[in-house]
Amino acid sequence: MSAPVFIYLTPPDGLVPLLTPARLAAFREWFWRENTEHLSEEALREAESDEELKAILGFVDHLLEHGAEALRKPAARYAEAMLDLLDELSDYFTREEPGALEDLVLATDRKPTDADVRASYVVIAEGCPTRTFDLWRHLVWGRAPDRAVGEGIGLRRNYPSLGYWTAAEVKQVRDDLREHLGGAPDYQPVRAGARFKVALRRMLSLSSRGQSAPALDAISHAVDRAAREGAGLLFAR
Repeated sequence: MSAPVFIYLTPPDGLVPLLTPARLAAFREWFWRENTEHLSEEALREAESDEELKAILGFVDHLLEHGAEALRKPAARYAEAMLDLLDELSDYFTREEPGALEDLVLATDRKPTDADVRASYVVIAEGCPTRTFDLWRHLVWGRAPDRAVGEGIGLRRNYPSLGYWTAAEVKQVRDDLREHLGGAPDYQPVRAGARFKVALRRMLSLSSRGQSAPALDAISHAVDRAAREGAGLLFAR
């Protein structure tokens, strides 16, 4: 069963301003509880010495001390923990935990599936400019803070995955969708050649497991709202 993708409004700069001390502290409590709540005393002692768990908690403590801005250029010793933390945050933002969702607003009530988003990736690849395709990669595969468009993804795992677009990037995506794709109900590329390539790629790839239109519809609504409000977008699944 494919996971739903939650699309939230963010401050104009994207992810980092969301990670307030209160939200980080709530995440830390939730993360520890998720990993230890049902353990026996012996298993709890083992968890307390788990290197990955300790590294994530240590990095959260570092952010609580120095602020979420430290995510932008983490020290080398935190590089691995940062990627693990972003994956865990994606899980956190889809659990509807009170500490996670306080002051966090869904950009749209539409929740496309992960398979739908992957199918939309093919449509964007064939129908839109490279700049928009690169931004879509951040949605499909995740994005670390301050990762410039086209420089790569930055996350090791594609599920769960946390990505974001800034307000400026939202406007770029909105303009390109309007110019290069048709609208509802199918959101296919304007050019006939691109539509043919989309159909061919879907027959040859795993993207055929999803339908691109629900994802493109949800994201079109989300970017329209975010552009009106001067906001960025956060994608969690």
